[in-house]
Amino acid sequence: MNSYIYEPRTYRNRIHGTDMVSFGVTIKETDLYIRARKNLKSKAERLVEKYRSILEKYIKRNPDFLTTLEPFFPDNNAPLIVKDMAKSAT
Repeated sequence: MNSYIYEPRTYRNRIHGTDMVSFGVTIKETDLYIRARKNLKSKAERLVEKYRSILEKYIKRNPDFLTTLEPFFPDNNAPLIVKDMAKSAT
């Protein structure tokens, strides 16, 4: 994956309230700020790792998926997350 310069997400400091737990999950380029009724950080980390792994394997076989600026049409054997992402982008 491409490297990038980290920019602080200062907008995250604007979210206030005591009714939810706030936590972050950062794995490679994925940088999430999550608020939930209970701390789901471990579950979120596992899911990020799972889906990043699926996407990274797919990108190794189909590098255009990572870089294209045009609609991408995955084949029938593509993982569901790839199909969902491609559909959402059209």
